[in-house]
Amino acid sequence: MVLKEFEDGWLELDGLKIHYTEWGAPSAEPVVMLHGLNVQCHTWDPIIRSLAGDYHVIAMDLRGHGDSGWAASGYRVRSMARDVHGLIDSLGIGPVHLVGHSAGVRVAIAVAGERPETIRRLVLSDAGPANSPSGAVAMRDFIQATTNLKGFRDEAEAWKFYKGYHPEWREDFIDLHVRYQLRRNWAGKLVPKADPDVQWITGSVSLPDVEYLWRMSELLTMPTLLMVGRRSNVIDEAVVDRMLSVMPNAEARWFDTGHYVPREAPEEFTGVLRDFLAKA
Repeated sequence: MVLKEFEDGWLELDGLKIHYTEWGAPSAEPVVMLHGLNVQCHTWDPIIRSLAGDYHVIAMDLRGHGDSGWAASGYRVRSMARDVHGLIDSLGIGPVHLVGHSAGVRVAIAVAGERPETIRRLVLSDAGPANSPSGAVAMRDFIQATTNLKGFRDEAEAWKFYKGYHPEWREDFIDLHVRYQLRRNWAGKLVPKADPDVQWITGSVSLPDVEYLWRMSELLTMPTLLMVGRRSNVIDEAVVDRMLSVMPNAEARWFDTGHYVPREAPEEFTGVLRDFLAKA
């Protein structure tokens, strides 16, 4: 019998069904991983695979993503943070190491700022309370392009599309995107699992969250690591410098990548992450 690498879990939080995957021994130190917009928890699989021998890793599908429920009330950062609090409390795993990428960074900042006692170490991958001006436009255009897809006939067509859109990703991440990012609709087409309404997070509706997240950043007393791509189209040196100036216990590590640090340089990302989590 082949043992599964992970177990699927489900919680009812804030009236929504929330899906997560659970890896490693429950007795090990807990790590919670948060994905970005219009992705899902399996984007972390290659990273988690190298952590699960030493850590108890939980990767959740944020509301409106993957196999979690769609929220009629919307996708404000505080609602998403409330889901993460609920997961930590329901599983009884706090305090945890918390890792977020892209929009998952914004959620992680809210979680850690609201309840710092629940977070041991915080890792923020290529995003912040606000994007750079060019990053805001790039993220809006990306979400609109990849959320409102008309659909694919089969996995091969989807793989070709995602590879063309993300030629910088290591190919196993393309494979995971095709396997877990899509669902068959009533017409037999492969379409994104994410709620199309998540795209509004990149618009003016999220502007009030920016001031809130800068305030939360001032409360991040736990050791915090910023992992930043030198060619990122989402944040720039000015944003990183401001984060370092307001976060009480933060340091930055720069990578020779674009925005998708964990999918462009997964071995380096994982090595830096492991070293940071293992610090006394």
